[in-house]
Amino acid sequence: MTLFILAVTLLGCTPQTINTSENVTGDEGNNMETSATISPNAEVTTDEVNNHFTPTPTPDPFESLYGCEMQVIFTSGPLASNSADFTVLDQDYFFDKDDKFDPGQGTGVYYGFLQYFILHSSYVKGNILRPMEAEFIRKYLEYWGESGNEYIQEQINSLEGSEVIWFCDGNQIFQTEVNGIVRLSNKASNDLWMEPENLEQILEDREGLVSEWIGEFTETEVPYLYIGFCGWGPKSSGDERYAYYRYVIRFDVLDTSIQN
Repeated sequence: MTLFILAVTLLGCTPQTINTSENVTGDEGNNMETSATISPNAEVTTDEVNNHFTPTPTPDPFESLYGCEMQVIFTSGPLASNSADFTVLDQDYFFDKDDKFDPGQGTGVYYGFLQYFILHSSYVKGNILRPMEAEFIRKYLEYWGESGNEYIQEQINSLEGSEVIWFCDGNQIFQTEVNGIVRLSNKASNDLWMEPENLEQILEDREGLVSEWIGEFTETEVPYLYIGFCGWGPKSSGDERYAYYRYVIRFDVLDTSIQN
C-alpha cells in the first residue's frame, strides 16, 4: 500500500466520561495498616488499644499512577528498545474533560479501577514524522493495515512474553511481561469506545464478527495492566478506517508482591 493515505488527518480516540467518582478513585479503605503511641509500661485495655490505633490506608501502586510522566520500555522481544512515552492525565480529566487527550498532546487516559491505559496510535495529522504514542506497536502488528488475520496473529505470537519496564517520573515502578494481545471486532471496538468501564466484559463476550477477532489472553493470578489503542480497518471504512479496530495488550506484573 502506498503512503498517500497518511496525507489525511487521522482520527484520535477519546474515552467517554465516567461520572461516578468511585470508579475513578477505587477503594481507598482496603488493606489497612495500624499505628499507635502507647507507653510500653502502661496497662492497656482492649478498648484503649482500639481507641489509640488509627487505621491508615496502604498505598495502592496502581491508583498512584495519575499525573505520571510515564515511560513504558520494551526490553526484550522484537520491539526491544522501543518505548511509549506519555503523560497520564489527572483524575480531574474525567470531570472537566477538554482537549487534554487530543491527538498530538502526548497524553494517555487511565482507568485506575481497571488498570487500563488508553493511548493514541497512527500519526498526528497524517504526518509520518509524528507518530503517536502507541503507533510503533500498531504498525508492528498490522503494518499499513489489511495485512490479514494470519499475519497479525503471527506478530502477536512474537510479542507475547516480551519483557516491559514501566517508569513513572523517572522511577521504575513495574517489571512486566506481555501476557497476550487481542484485536477486537469493529462492533466490540465501538462498544469499548463508548463504555470503557466494561472492558473485561466486552473482552469476555467477544461480540461482533468472529472473523474480526484475533488473539486471546492467558489466565493469570498475578496483577496485570492493560494498554488499548486503535487499529486500522479496511479501506472501505473511509474516514473511520484509523479507528475501526482496537487492540488491547495485557501485561502481567512480575513482581507479585504488588497487590490489586
